[in-house]
Amino acid sequence: AKVTFTDAAGNSSTVNDTQTYTLDTAAPSAPVIDPVNGTDPITGTAEPGSTVTVTYPDGSTASVVAGPDGTWTVPNPGLNDGDTVTAVTEDPAGNTSGPATAVVDAVAPTVALDDVLTNDSTPALTGTVSDPTATVVVNVDGTDYPAVNNGDGTWTLADNTLPALTDGPHTITVTATDPAGNAGTDTAVVTIDTTAPNAPVLDPINATDPVTGTAEAGSTVTVTYPDGTTATVVAGTDGTWSVPNPGNLVDGDTVTAIATDPAGNTSGPATAVVDAVAPTVALDDVLTNDSTPALTGTVNDPTATVVVNVDGTDYPAVTTMVTAPGRLQTIHFQHSQTDHTPLP
Repeated sequence: AKVTFTDAAGNSSTVNDTQTYTLDTAAPSAPVIDPVNGTDPITGTAEPGSTVTVTYPDGSTASVVAGPDGTWTVPNPGLNDGDTVTAVTEDPAGNTSGPATAVVDAVAPTVALDDVLTNDSTPALTGTVSDPTATVVVNVDGTDYPAVNNGDGTWTLADNTLPALTDGPHTITVTATDPAGNAGTDTAVVTIDTTAPNAPVLDPINATDPVTGTAEAGSTVTVTYPDGTTATVVAGTDGTWSVPNPGNLVDGDTVTAIATDPAGNTSGPATAVVDAVAPTVALDDVLTNDSTPALTGTVNDPTATVVVNVDGTDYPAVTTMVTAPGRLQTIHFQHSQTDHTPLP
């Protein structure tokens, strides 16, 4: 362009110069508002160098110039769940975008983890989460491990993700963070138990009475009969357990039992041989002038319990080796003596 300047005295000069002018009538795209919660600064992206104006629910505004990378941030005035925030962009040419809106999410997701008892030192962990978009992180002994949000209300930390944990309790914290930054947590205890229980104890077994014994309290006792069938029962708080006698046991059969503790550890087997033969006991005839006589007899099982019944009353007897192995002598107390039990 040629420009001539003339002053009041008639002096003139000419300047030749070229200038480029850009006409911008295109409105910028609406800004992007990142998910908004009730407390954290409000952020987003817009055309670099444009001025972003954010309007809060109460009508107040905040303005900021988007940086060279397009990011911007304004303060959060303390919003409530469900509030709507609006933002527009004005580029340096004065063109204004359409509005962008975001609904405030001020509610943290709910996440849960159940207590775990396992014999796996690197266990898989699972739980529930209320937000399918939340990021789930599991913290074990101070270290974070990302979990998978399955999108169906559950989350999973895969088996062998954790390092080998020592036996004993470990405090586990799980945190679910939604896209707006709200975080919910839950804490549980994971107990590692890799120690097998002792083998159960089988009481002596006959052909008809229930099969009984003791085991670690709360463990599951599995009894295997000679024909391969099994019976299972949980040992009580005092360790006792009982299962039915199948009724087909014969003298000399072997019954086996194992115990599995709540963590899944299994004991070695315990065995018992069925004794289905009753002991033979005999009582000698007695003719005496002693009104409280001692009674004697024989029994072929030195472990048998012997009871003498006289006129409907039971009197415990004892076995002794007085005359020969298996010889029975029942000692009764006589009146003022302290070493006999009076008979009627």
